[in-house]
Amino acid sequence: MATDNLKLAPPPKTVNGLVAVPMDIQHLQATVIFDGAASTATATAAITFITGVQDGCPVFDLRQTISTALLDGVAIAIADLAVHDFGGGPDAQMRIINRVLPAGTTHTLQVNYAIGLPQAAAGGGYPPAIAWLPGPRLKFNFGFTDLAPARYLESWFPANLIYDQFDIELDLQVSNTAIQHAVITNATVTSLGTNHWKLNFPARCTALSTLLEIRAADTLQHQSGTVLLPVSGQTVTVDAWKLVTDTATDLTVQINLIKNFLVNNENNIGAYLHGTRFTVFFNMGGMEYEGAATATTGTVKHETFHSWWARGIKPASQPDGWWDEAWTTYFNDMGGTTSTPFDFTASPVQLCTQNQWSRITAGGAYTDGNRFWEGMSSLIGNTNLKAYMKDFYNSYKNKLIKTNYIEEYLLCRSGNVQVVDAFHRFVYGFSNPSATPDLWMKDDTTDIAGNDNWAGKFWNSPDIWIRNNDDDGTTHQNAEYGQDNWIYARVRNKSATVAVKHFVVAFNVKQFAGTQFNYPADFLPGIAAASGFDLAAGSSMIVKARWPKNLVPAAGTHACLIAAVITRGEHPATNKFVWESNNLAQKNLTIVDLSPNGFIIIPFVISNYAYSQKRTFSLEVFRPLKYTAVPVTLLHPKPVLFSGFEKVQPFIITGHVKNANKDDLLDCSGYIGEQLKPAVAITDSTIKEAYHLVNTPLQEMYFKPGSAAAIAIAVKENDQLLLHVKVQVPADIKIGEKLEFDLVQRDSKTKKITGGIALQVNIIKQ
Repeated sequence: MATDNLKLAPPPKTVNGLVAVPMDIQHLQATVIFDGAASTATATAAITFITGVQDGCPVFDLRQTISTALLDGVAIAIADLAVHDFGGGPDAQMRIINRVLPAGTTHTLQVNYAIGLPQAAAGGGYPPAIAWLPGPRLKFNFGFTDLAPARYLESWFPANLIYDQFDIELDLQVSNTAIQHAVITNATVTSLGTNHWKLNFPARCTALSTLLEIRAADTLQHQSGTVLLPVSGQTVTVDAWKLVTDTATDLTVQINLIKNFLVNNENNIGAYLHGTRFTVFFNMGGMEYEGAATATTGTVKHETFHSWWARGIKPASQPDGWWDEAWTTYFNDMGGTTSTPFDFTASPVQLCTQNQWSRITAGGAYTDGNRFWEGMSSLIGNTNLKAYMKDFYNSYKNKLIKTNYIEEYLLCRSGNVQVVDAFHRFVYGFSNPSATPDLWMKDDTTDIAGNDNWAGKFWNSPDIWIRNNDDDGTTHQNAEYGQDNWIYARVRNKSATVAVKHFVVAFNVKQFAGTQFNYPADFLPGIAAASGFDLAAGSSMIVKARWPKNLVPAAGTHACLIAAVITRGEHPATNKFVWESNNLAQKNLTIVDLSPNGFIIIPFVISNYAYSQKRTFSLEVFRPLKYTAVPVTLLHPKPVLFSGFEKVQPFIITGHVKNANKDDLLDCSGYIGEQLKPAVAITDSTIKEAYHLVNTPLQEMYFKPGSAAAIAIAVKENDQLLLHVKVQVPADIKIGEKLEFDLVQRDSKTKKITGGIALQVNIIKQ
């Protein structure tokens, strides 16, 4: 089954004249025969994979010497599977299949080889091994490590970078020996006979997930115990192994400790995700796997915690490997209570390189990473930090995590813009900008200079928009309730000379159609954020963020989208409105489909937070030039507060309300009516609830005809009013017409527009 893993892959890259493109492995199947008589091991392995969105030569890795290969059943020369340098550093090369394969197609690569020690760099506390001892007895272990490149599954079988998830089936046989052997693994094991097993690893696995040891049974001691976990409610068996020569490790003691670790981790983080088993082999070093570990008595607590942070949520790339080690060190090993303020004059620290072909976790993940979390604890509060990280885990469990996801989440939850500064300097390792950055988003299509204090239309920024799917579309859509949506922003670099290494756009959604919003109170905390890197001088970049479905407001709620762009050296100024700051943007646009003679009602809020005294405002409607007589009205209980309207009358519905029930409310706002029946007063409670007008005797005030018309109102300082605007289209309007309306709030004294909402009406057949 195809996945979204390719969205996390490095982009295509031309290497030695080949257009190298990422692949998405679906399935790995391998057969390995360990021959005790010949002291050899041979493998036949096949990967089924899908190509991405671009034609090209797929990339994978295998650190064994291939003898023969087939691509889609046809022999391929070994030279056409050669290793190439992608610039990821020493020993970080990848293999390229020298065949241009069409985008979005499925293929199978089969390779045959004799298994030897991996052709990869040394490193880690427990090296890989394949050796024969007297008996003959096999000693085989994967020996994964984060601290050296190409030391995951690709050491032994064709595999991918760790952005990729796929299921794995291994057929393993130890032949030509009378000695009974055992497998230590986190796979589901099926016995196929003496010394013959089938191992199945689930489709959530990446190249760093799989534990495998094969040893003579008489060299091992095994013990197990069970524990009922408090959050998931499942009973987990702890399978513990050690060498019989290890007299220092008491498996009973260690199993009881692991039980406590599992219980505490569930309580502190969330449900255990790895089924009903936790497997540990006490030998040397310390390495985490999914629901498993190789460890010593000193490292087992650390490695158990990793089944949540590292293998419950997993790094999406090797550069992202720092966060699981850093958080495990801070929270698990060091107690998670220390708070030490950041010193922003200190030298930058790079924990996460931007080189996606890097294949090693930063060596400072344990030390500098721990120090980073001490700083974050000081910045946003220790209790808050731990609560946010727990929530992050439970929001992203079983997913692949990029570093910027954590940055964006902490910014949104805490509302503290220094989160961006801290990641900039002490995670990405960027220096302070050489000059003050000037990032901006357009207030309007006519905004071409990007200056502060914009005097034109600002409530429908073309540089922020919503899509219902992650499709990279650029046309704004109303939010769709009950599903994830996606928020996009186009960020522009006004400087002609200074590039910006890193920025974040924070998004918020106000669940009403307000006419003005103030930074930071209305913008932060936010509901989503999106990071960008390496924005060149004078250029623009589109970034996007997932808007989680649990944060998408219910149907019938008007969602006003606002955005703030933040970078090291430039935060939006405090107490500024959108039109006053070029790194703030607003989209107050509702898009509806109406039949001829239909109408739309939209609730909105006007306020006076910009001035410290009572102020008179002009509410002005701008109609399309072809339809200057379209009825536009305001609804409010007290028309005495307003002046300048053409007429006023009690609010009645002049037709039948289509689908008048709460489940059929518009996702964007308000409610649509269609003129199908004679006029009726609003008496039905279902209809009134549809309009949010229960027990509200409203009056309808008509704007005068014309391309522009105004109704005035005085608003006290720090006050706001809830109004409704109603727009009704003519009965004879042509199908296919698109009408655009703006309703603005203008200061009657300064003549300055201080807020607005926009409406786009598409005329469709009934």
